[in-house]
Amino acid sequence: MRLSNGFTVQEIVDRLGGSIVGDRSTTVTNVGTIKNAEKGQIAFYSDRSLSPYISKVKASVVVVSLEDSDKFGGGITKIIVEKPHFYFSQVLELMFEFDEGGQGISASAYVGTNVLLSDDVTVGPHVIVEDGAEISKGVSLRSRCFVGKKVKIGRNTVVHAGALILDECEIGDNCVIHSGAVVGGDGFGYVQEKNEWIKVRQVGRVIINDACEIGCNTTIDRGSIDNTIIGHGVKIDNQVQIGHNCNIGDNTIIAGCVGIAGSVDIGQNCRIGGAAMFTGHLSVCDNVDVSAGSLVSKSILRPGRYTSVYPLSEHAEWKRNAAAIRKLSELNKRIKKLENIVAQATGTDVT
Repeated sequence: MRLSNGFTVQEIVDRLGGSIVGDRSTTVTNVGTIKNAEKGQIAFYSDRSLSPYISKVKASVVVVSLEDSDKFGGGITKIIVEKPHFYFSQVLELMFEFDEGGQGISASAYVGTNVLLSDDVTVGPHVIVEDGAEISKGVSLRSRCFVGKKVKIGRNTVVHAGALILDECEIGDNCVIHSGAVVGGDGFGYVQEKNEWIKVRQVGRVIINDACEIGCNTTIDRGSIDNTIIGHGVKIDNQVQIGHNCNIGDNTIIAGCVGIAGSVDIGQNCRIGGAAMFTGHLSVCDNVDVSAGSLVSKSILRPGRYTSVYPLSEHAEWKRNAAAIRKLSELNKRIKKLENIVAQATGTDVT
Protein backbone atom coordinates (compact mmCIF):
# COMPACT_ATOMS: atom_id res chain seq x y z
CA MET A 1 0.00 0.00 0.00
CA ARG A 2 1.48 3.34 -1.07
CA LEU A 3 0.34 6.87 -0.27
CA SER A 4 -0.02 9.24 -3.21
CA ASN A 5 1.86 12.53 -3.41
CA GLY A 6 -1.23 14.41 -2.27
CA PHE A 7 -4.14 16.33 -3.76
CA THR A 8 -5.56 19.81 -3.50
CA VAL A 9 -9.12 20.13 -2.27
CA GLN A 10 -10.13 21.26 -5.75
CA GLU A 11 -8.61 18.11 -7.30
CA ILE A 12 -10.47 15.90 -4.81
CA VAL A 13 -13.81 17.58 -5.54
CA ASP A 14 -13.20 17.50 -9.29
CA ARG A 15 -12.85 13.73 -9.06
CA LEU A 16 -15.35 12.86 -6.34
CA GLY A 17 -17.85 15.71 -6.25
CA GLY A 18 -19.01 17.81 -3.31
CA SER A 19 -18.85 21.53 -2.61
CA ILE A 20 -16.02 23.50 -1.03
CA VAL A 21 -16.11 26.01 1.79
CA GLY A 22 -12.67 27.53 2.32
CA ASP A 23 -9.36 27.45 0.47
CA ARG A 24 -9.62 25.35 -2.68
CA SER A 25 -5.84 25.23 -3.04
CA THR A 26 -5.31 23.52 0.34
CA THR A 27 -3.20 20.41 -0.21
CA VAL A 28 -3.67 17.21 1.78
CA THR A 29 -0.98 14.56 1.84
CA ASN A 30 -2.48 12.06 4.29
CA VAL A 31 -5.66 11.12 6.13
CA GLY A 32 -6.58 11.14 9.79
CA THR A 33 -9.44 11.05 12.27
CA ILE A 34 -11.28 13.96 13.80
CA LYS A 35 -9.59 13.08 17.08
CA ASN A 36 -5.99 12.71 15.87
CA ALA A 37 -5.56 14.33 12.44
CA GLU A 38 -2.74 16.86 12.00
CA LYS A 39 -2.14 19.76 9.64
CA GLY A 40 -1.94 18.57 6.04
CA GLN A 41 -4.41 15.75 6.66
CA ILE A 42 -8.05 15.26 5.70
CA ALA A 43 -10.65 13.81 8.12
CA PHE A 44 -14.40 13.28 8.11
CA TYR A 45 -17.14 13.96 10.65
CA SER A 46 -20.41 12.02 10.88
CA ASP A 47 -20.41 10.50 14.37
CA ARG A 48 -21.95 12.91 16.88
CA SER A 49 -20.16 11.11 19.73
CA LEU A 50 -16.96 12.77 18.47
CA SER A 51 -18.35 16.29 18.89
CA PRO A 52 -16.15 17.00 21.98
CA TYR A 53 -13.11 16.88 19.67
CA ILE A 54 -14.39 19.45 17.17
CA SER A 55 -12.89 22.41 19.01
CA LYS A 56 -9.47 20.74 18.96
CA VAL A 57 -9.43 19.63 15.32
CA LYS A 58 -6.07 20.21 13.63
CA ALA A 59 -6.92 18.69 10.24
CA SER A 60 -6.55 20.99 7.25
CA VAL A 61 -9.68 19.63 5.57
CA VAL A 62 -12.85 18.04 6.96
CA VAL A 63 -15.48 16.16 4.98
CA VAL A 64 -18.80 16.99 6.61
CA SER A 65 -22.53 17.24 5.93
CA LEU A 66 -24.22 20.61 5.38
CA GLU A 67 -26.10 20.11 8.65
CA ASP A 68 -22.87 19.82 10.65
CA SER A 69 -20.66 22.18 8.65
CA ASP A 70 -21.23 25.21 10.90
CA LYS A 71 -19.55 23.34 13.77
CA PHE A 72 -16.17 23.74 12.06
CA GLY A 73 -14.74 27.23 11.87
CA GLY A 74 -11.34 28.87 11.79
CA GLY A 75 -9.01 27.99 8.96
CA ILE A 76 -10.44 24.55 8.29
CA THR A 77 -11.45 23.94 4.69
CA LYS A 78 -14.65 21.91 4.37
CA ILE A 79 -15.91 19.56 1.68
CA ILE A 80 -19.71 19.48 2.01
CA VAL A 81 -21.33 16.20 1.01
CA GLU A 82 -24.49 14.27 1.81
CA LYS A 83 -22.76 11.15 3.17
CA PRO A 84 -19.37 12.01 4.73
CA HIS A 85 -18.35 8.47 5.69
CA PHE A 86 -19.04 7.09 2.23
CA TYR A 87 -17.31 10.04 0.59
CA PHE A 88 -14.27 9.54 2.78
CA SER A 89 -14.06 5.91 1.68
CA GLN A 90 -13.67 7.24 -1.86
CA VAL A 91 -10.98 9.65 -0.66
CA LEU A 92 -9.05 6.68 0.72
CA GLU A 93 -9.30 4.93 -2.65
CA LEU A 94 -7.99 8.08 -4.31
CA MET A 95 -5.09 8.73 -1.97
CA PHE A 96 -3.78 5.21 -1.41
CA GLU A 97 -2.48 2.83 -4.03
CA PHE A 98 -2.24 -0.87 -3.35
CA ASP A 99 0.82 -2.63 -4.69
CA GLU A 100 -0.55 -5.69 -6.42
CA GLY A 101 2.89 -6.96 -7.40
CA GLY A 102 3.97 -7.84 -10.90
CA GLN A 103 1.87 -10.10 -13.07
CA GLY A 104 3.06 -13.57 -13.82
CA ILE A 105 3.92 -16.75 -11.99
CA SER A 106 6.59 -16.83 -9.31
CA ALA A 107 9.37 -19.33 -9.84
CA SER A 108 8.61 -20.84 -6.42
CA ALA A 109 4.88 -21.38 -7.12
CA TYR A 110 3.50 -24.83 -7.90
CA VAL A 111 0.89 -25.12 -10.65
CA GLY A 112 -0.61 -28.55 -11.28
CA THR A 113 -1.80 -30.16 -14.48
CA ASN A 114 -4.77 -29.02 -16.57
CA VAL A 115 -4.88 -25.66 -14.78
CA LEU A 116 -6.45 -22.82 -16.75
CA LEU A 117 -4.56 -19.62 -15.99
CA SER A 118 -5.42 -16.36 -17.76
CA ASP A 119 -2.43 -14.45 -19.11
CA ASP A 120 -2.67 -11.55 -16.66
CA VAL A 121 -2.98 -13.37 -13.33
CA THR A 122 -0.50 -12.96 -10.50
CA VAL A 123 0.70 -16.10 -8.73
CA GLY A 124 2.97 -15.16 -5.84
CA PRO A 125 5.81 -16.99 -4.11
CA HIS A 126 5.11 -20.49 -2.77
CA VAL A 127 1.50 -20.49 -3.97
CA ILE A 128 0.02 -23.93 -4.69
CA VAL A 129 -2.57 -24.32 -7.45
CA GLU A 130 -3.71 -27.92 -7.78
CA ASP A 131 -4.90 -29.89 -10.80
CA GLY A 132 -7.88 -28.69 -12.80
CA ALA A 133 -8.22 -25.26 -11.21
CA GLU A 134 -9.54 -22.35 -13.29
CA ILE A 135 -8.10 -18.92 -12.53
CA SER A 136 -9.76 -16.04 -14.38
CA LYS A 137 -8.49 -12.73 -15.69
CA GLY A 138 -7.03 -10.27 -13.20
CA VAL A 139 -6.86 -12.71 -10.27
CA SER A 140 -4.09 -12.17 -7.70
CA LEU A 141 -2.97 -15.17 -5.65
CA ARG A 142 -0.73 -13.84 -2.90
CA SER A 143 2.18 -15.71 -1.35
CA ARG A 144 1.61 -19.12 0.22
CA CYS A 145 -2.11 -19.29 -0.49
CA PHE A 146 -3.56 -22.65 -1.55
CA VAL A 147 -6.01 -23.35 -4.38
CA GLY A 148 -7.36 -26.90 -4.42
CA LYS A 149 -8.35 -29.24 -7.20
CA LYS A 150 -11.00 -28.00 -9.66
CA VAL A 151 -11.42 -24.70 -7.82
CA LYS A 152 -12.84 -21.86 -9.91
CA ILE A 153 -11.89 -18.25 -9.14
CA GLY A 154 -13.61 -15.39 -10.95
CA ARG A 155 -12.23 -12.21 -12.47
CA ASN A 156 -10.24 -9.71 -10.40
CA THR A 157 -10.52 -11.67 -7.18
CA VAL A 158 -7.69 -11.36 -4.64
CA VAL A 159 -6.70 -14.30 -2.43
CA HIS A 160 -4.39 -13.01 0.27
CA ALA A 161 -1.37 -14.71 1.78
CA GLY A 162 -2.05 -17.97 3.56
CA ALA A 163 -5.73 -18.30 2.59
CA LEU A 164 -6.97 -21.77 1.63
CA ILE A 165 -9.54 -22.46 -1.08
CA LEU A 166 -10.15 -26.20 -0.93
CA ASP A 167 -11.19 -28.66 -3.63
CA GLU A 168 -14.02 -27.82 -6.05
CA CYS A 169 -15.10 -24.58 -4.39
CA GLU A 170 -16.11 -21.60 -6.50
CA ILE A 171 -15.26 -17.95 -5.88
CA GLY A 172 -16.99 -15.24 -7.94
CA ASP A 173 -15.72 -12.05 -9.56
CA ASN A 174 -14.27 -9.14 -7.58
CA CYS A 175 -14.02 -11.00 -4.29
CA VAL A 176 -11.43 -10.63 -1.54
CA ILE A 177 -10.36 -13.61 0.57
CA HIS A 178 -8.18 -12.45 3.44
CA SER A 179 -5.24 -14.19 5.07
CA GLY A 180 -5.93 -17.34 7.04
CA ALA A 181 -9.44 -17.85 5.71
CA VAL A 182 -10.42 -21.45 4.95
CA VAL A 183 -13.09 -21.95 2.31
CA GLY A 184 -14.35 -25.50 1.91
CA GLY A 185 -13.15 -27.29 5.01
CA ASP A 186 -15.18 -30.32 6.07
CA GLY A 187 -18.52 -29.65 7.70
CA PHE A 188 -19.05 -30.88 11.26
CA GLY A 189 -21.02 -33.98 10.28
CA TYR A 190 -21.22 -37.05 12.53
CA VAL A 191 -23.76 -39.74 13.31
CA GLN A 192 -23.82 -41.66 16.58
CA GLU A 193 -23.64 -45.44 16.38
CA LYS A 194 -23.17 -47.63 19.47
CA ASN A 195 -21.86 -44.74 21.55
CA GLU A 196 -19.35 -43.73 18.89
CA TRP A 197 -19.40 -40.69 16.63
CA ILE A 198 -19.01 -41.80 13.01
CA LYS A 199 -17.78 -39.27 10.47
CA VAL A 200 -20.23 -38.47 7.66
CA ARG A 201 -18.37 -37.67 4.45
CA GLN A 202 -18.96 -34.08 3.31
CA VAL A 203 -19.43 -34.08 -0.45
CA GLY A 204 -20.92 -30.62 -1.10
CA ARG A 205 -19.00 -27.48 -2.05
CA VAL A 206 -18.79 -23.81 -1.10
CA ILE A 207 -19.99 -21.32 -3.68
CA ILE A 208 -19.16 -17.67 -3.06
CA ASN A 209 -20.86 -15.25 -5.41
CA ASP A 210 -19.52 -11.97 -6.83
CA ALA A 211 -18.29 -8.97 -4.80
CA CYS A 212 -17.90 -10.82 -1.49
CA GLU A 213 -15.23 -10.23 1.15
CA ILE A 214 -14.16 -12.95 3.58
CA GLY A 215 -12.19 -11.84 6.65
CA CYS A 216 -9.00 -13.18 8.18
CA ASN A 217 -9.25 -16.64 9.78
CA THR A 218 -12.90 -17.02 8.84
CA THR A 219 -14.00 -20.57 8.04
CA ILE A 220 -16.77 -21.54 5.65
CA ASP A 221 -17.49 -25.28 5.66
CA ARG A 222 -18.41 -27.21 2.56
CA GLY A 223 -21.90 -28.67 2.39
CA SER A 224 -22.60 -32.21 3.51
CA ILE A 225 -24.62 -32.95 0.36
CA ASP A 226 -26.00 -29.65 -0.91
CA ASN A 227 -23.65 -26.68 -1.22
CA THR A 228 -22.89 -23.92 1.25
CA ILE A 229 -23.75 -20.69 -0.57
CA ILE A 230 -22.62 -17.13 0.09
CA GLY A 231 -24.73 -14.60 -1.83
CA HIS A 232 -23.72 -11.61 -3.92
CA GLY A 233 -22.08 -8.74 -2.06
CA VAL A 234 -21.86 -10.50 1.33
CA LYS A 235 -19.23 -9.05 3.69
CA ILE A 236 -17.87 -11.31 6.43
CA ASP A 237 -15.52 -10.08 9.15
CA ASN A 238 -12.65 -11.93 10.84
CA GLN A 239 -12.93 -15.19 12.77
CA VAL A 240 -16.46 -16.06 11.69
CA GLN A 241 -17.59 -19.70 11.52
CA ILE A 242 -20.19 -20.67 8.92
CA GLY A 243 -21.33 -24.28 9.12
CA HIS A 244 -22.16 -26.70 6.36
CA ASN A 245 -25.19 -26.14 4.14
CA CYS A 246 -25.70 -22.54 5.24
CA ASN A 247 -27.13 -20.06 2.77
CA ILE A 248 -26.25 -16.39 3.33
CA GLY A 249 -28.41 -13.98 1.31
CA ASP A 250 -27.21 -11.14 -0.92
CA ASN A 251 -25.69 -8.04 0.71
CA THR A 252 -25.77 -9.39 4.24
CA ILE A 253 -22.94 -8.25 6.51
CA ILE A 254 -21.57 -10.36 9.38
CA ALA A 255 -19.29 -8.93 12.09
CA GLY A 256 -16.39 -10.70 13.79
CA CYS A 257 -16.59 -13.86 15.89
CA VAL A 258 -20.10 -14.81 14.78
CA GLY A 259 -20.82 -18.54 14.88
CA ILE A 260 -23.43 -20.00 12.54
CA ALA A 261 -24.24 -23.69 12.91
CA GLY A 262 -25.14 -25.93 9.99
CA SER A 263 -28.17 -25.56 7.72
CA VAL A 264 -28.99 -21.97 8.63
CA ASP A 265 -30.60 -19.78 5.97
CA ILE A 266 -30.03 -16.06 6.45
CA GLY A 267 -31.88 -13.68 4.14
CA GLN A 268 -30.80 -10.66 2.14
CA ASN A 269 -29.69 -7.32 3.57
CA CYS A 270 -29.27 -8.62 7.11
CA ARG A 271 -26.79 -7.22 9.63
CA ILE A 272 -25.32 -9.62 12.16
CA GLY A 273 -23.53 -8.09 15.16
CA GLY A 274 -20.25 -9.40 16.51
CA ALA A 275 -20.21 -12.66 18.51
CA ALA A 276 -23.84 -13.48 17.70
CA MET A 277 -24.56 -17.21 17.72
CA PHE A 278 -27.01 -19.18 15.58
CA THR A 279 -28.13 -22.71 16.41
CA GLY A 280 -28.63 -25.04 13.47
CA HIS A 281 -31.53 -25.65 11.11
CA LEU A 282 -33.28 -22.30 11.31
CA SER A 283 -34.20 -19.47 8.94
CA VAL A 284 -33.84 -15.70 9.14
CA CYS A 285 -35.90 -13.57 6.76
CA ASP A 286 -34.64 -10.54 4.81
CA ASN A 287 -33.81 -7.21 6.48
CA VAL A 288 -33.07 -8.48 9.97
CA ASP A 289 -30.57 -6.91 12.39
CA VAL A 290 -29.21 -9.18 15.12
CA SER A 291 -27.54 -7.35 18.01
CA ALA A 292 -24.00 -8.23 19.06
CA GLY A 293 -23.71 -11.20 21.38
CA SER A 294 -27.24 -12.44 20.76
CA LEU A 295 -28.21 -16.11 20.67
CA VAL A 296 -30.59 -16.94 17.82
CA SER A 297 -32.18 -20.29 18.67
CA LYS A 298 -35.36 -20.12 16.59
CA SER A 299 -36.31 -18.85 13.15
CA ILE A 300 -36.93 -15.14 12.61
CA LEU A 301 -39.86 -14.59 10.27
CA ARG A 302 -40.39 -10.82 10.42
CA PRO A 303 -37.93 -8.02 9.56
CA GLY A 304 -36.62 -5.91 12.42
CA ARG A 305 -33.97 -5.79 15.11
CA TYR A 306 -33.60 -8.71 17.52
CA THR A 307 -31.61 -8.87 20.74
CA SER A 308 -31.08 -11.57 23.37
CA VAL A 309 -28.21 -10.03 25.30
CA TYR A 310 -28.36 -10.20 29.10
CA PRO A 311 -27.28 -6.75 30.36
CA LEU A 312 -23.92 -6.47 32.08
CA SER A 313 -24.09 -5.93 35.84
CA GLU A 314 -21.97 -6.33 38.95
CA HIS A 315 -21.46 -9.99 39.79
CA ALA A 316 -23.43 -9.94 43.05
CA GLU A 317 -26.38 -8.29 41.30
CA TRP A 318 -26.10 -10.73 38.40
CA LYS A 319 -26.32 -13.66 40.85
CA ARG A 320 -29.48 -12.23 42.42
CA ASN A 321 -31.05 -11.68 39.00
CA ALA A 322 -30.07 -15.16 37.85
CA ALA A 323 -31.67 -16.64 40.97
CA ALA A 324 -34.87 -14.72 40.23
CA ILE A 325 -34.88 -15.94 36.62
CA ARG A 326 -34.78 -19.54 37.83
CA LYS A 327 -38.04 -18.89 39.67
CA LEU A 328 -39.87 -17.24 36.77
CA SER A 329 -41.73 -20.40 35.78
CA GLU A 330 -42.94 -20.92 39.37
CA LEU A 331 -43.92 -17.25 39.67
CA ASN A 332 -45.83 -17.43 36.40
CA LYS A 333 -47.87 -20.35 37.69
CA ARG A 334 -48.63 -18.49 40.93
CA ILE A 335 -49.74 -15.39 39.04
CA LYS A 336 -52.07 -17.41 36.81
CA LYS A 337 -53.54 -19.07 39.91
CA LEU A 338 -54.15 -15.66 41.52
CA GLU A 339 -55.68 -14.35 38.30
CA ASN A 340 -58.13 -17.25 38.28
CA ILE A 341 -59.07 -16.52 41.90
CA VAL A 342 -59.68 -12.83 41.05
CA ALA A 343 -61.71 -13.78 38.00
CA GLN A 344 -63.93 -16.11 39.99
CA ALA A 345 -64.44 -13.53 42.77
CA THR A 346 -65.24 -10.63 40.45
CA GLY A 347 -66.85 -12.45 37.55
CA THR A 348 -64.40 -10.84 35.14
CA ASP A 349 -62.00 -12.24 32.61
CA VAL A 350 -58.44 -11.15 33.48
CA THR A 351 -56.78 -13.09 30.66
